[in-house]
Amino acid sequence: MGRWEPDSRGRLQEAALALYSERGFDQTTAAEIAAQAGVTERTFFRHFTDKREVLFGGFEILKDRIVSGVAGAPPG
Repeated sequence: MGRWEPDSRGRLQEAALALYSERGFDQTTAAEIAAQAGVTERTFFRHFTDKREVLFGGFEILKDRIVSGVAGAPPG
């Protein structure tokens, strides 16, 4: 991927989730996530403070979607 490809943050999140699934959270580094996303480690840290934030940074959005999905589900 080129250096100036758009949506670095989204690519980092996708790369992190793929690597966490493949290797596990503890065995995945920020440098590996950055490499998988096609960016530098410095770019990773521009978007996230650490590798936990990649996983839990959007927690409020996820929580809202889960709550609205449950609330909108048919009874039973």
